[in-house]
Amino acid sequence: MSDPSRVLFVSRYYWPELIGSAPFSTDIAEWLAAHGRPTTVVSGLPHYPHDDVFPAYRDGRCRRETVCGVAVERLSIGPPRGGSAAARIANEAEFLLRGLATLVTGRVRRHPVVLALCPSILSVALGVAARRRGGVCVAIVHDIQSGLAEKLGMGGSGMGRLMRAAERSILNRTDLVAVLSLEMKDQLRSIGVTVPIEVIPLWVDTDHIQAAPAVARPGVKVLYSGNLGRKQGLGQVVELARELADRRLDIEIVLRGDGNQAGELLAEIRRLGLTNIQLAELQPNEALGTALAAGDIHLVPQRPDAAAFAVPSKVFNIMAVGRPFVATALPDSVLWRLQHQSGAFLCVPPDDPPTFAEAVIRLADDSRLRQELGRRGREFVEANYAKPRILGHLVDRLDAIVAAK
Repeated sequence: MSDPSRVLFVSRYYWPELIGSAPFSTDIAEWLAAHGRPTTVVSGLPHYPHDDVFPAYRDGRCRRETVCGVAVERLSIGPPRGGSAAARIANEAEFLLRGLATLVTGRVRRHPVVLALCPSILSVALGVAARRRGGVCVAIVHDIQSGLAEKLGMGGSGMGRLMRAAERSILNRTDLVAVLSLEMKDQLRSIGVTVPIEVIPLWVDTDHIQAAPAVARPGVKVLYSGNLGRKQGLGQVVELARELADRRLDIEIVLRGDGNQAGELLAEIRRLGLTNIQLAELQPNEALGTALAAGDIHLVPQRPDAAAFAVPSKVFNIMAVGRPFVATALPDSVLWRLQHQSGAFLCVPPDDPPTFAEAVIRLADDSRLRQELGRRGREFVEANYAKPRILGHLVDRLDAIVAAK
């Protein structure tokens, strides 16, 4: 974009939501605005991961605001009315319809450059509709919904086929699809996406999130931080706590976050009578580095059947603060290969509580190993996943696509 073309960014999730896709959407929009691309975001009412709209955005307030140089237009739609796949799709369809209405009424203009974030392939559909004739639309795919829905048992095989057809049709109307990993690229090719696909991984604000010294304490704190949802496989953490309860009560596990599985996790912890694991609230983004540094060891559990369709973003922030973690991952998966590339964490097979516990105990008993893995992680993200490097490349790709058009 040799001239500062106006950019429209369609994202169902945006600031002030703290986890999931929102921080990355916010980073992209603010980076574009700060680098000479006047940017407007179309989003919904912030709620994630809760079931209620944030208080400041209820009763028709803050529908239009400017945040860090980005104009934000919020559609009057909050969270899904229920946790089923049908409720989620209905909510995404409503977002699409309300977005189309803003285009018809002129509240939001069609733009020469449009970015659209998936999860929610219907947000990409809105992005395609918002592209000015002769313009460019780029889909940023952080989750492949059809694969996640099928592997997590949401909606049945018929729903999976319908979602794959929608993904194929909509993504093939874009000019570029950006994904987080080669596995995600292969998955999209397998369902018939033929437009250019490029791997643009997640990033870390290494200026904001700094490496931190170890915290002096009598025991060892093991931390999970993020969404308490189905695809995270958090039952493995409860089983880990059960395994450690009989062996190492000096190891404390903290689940920090919120999500639709929080109630079930708490009920299971109480049912098992576990005292070495507790739930805690998320910290604001300004305190992210401090909050992550509070753990001696981090946990990154994954459901193996969903590993090819999403990449856990937390791993790069954990490495940035200089902390090691234990991930559950299958051989040759994204995390497994990242372990070999970075040398910054340990991988264990999914759904194997004794092996999971052994890895945690190994790190708990070896402070030098924790320090060494943390050092490698920090160096790895600085070299490969620093925010200027990744977002600078994204803007360069936009420039090239617009110039080619």
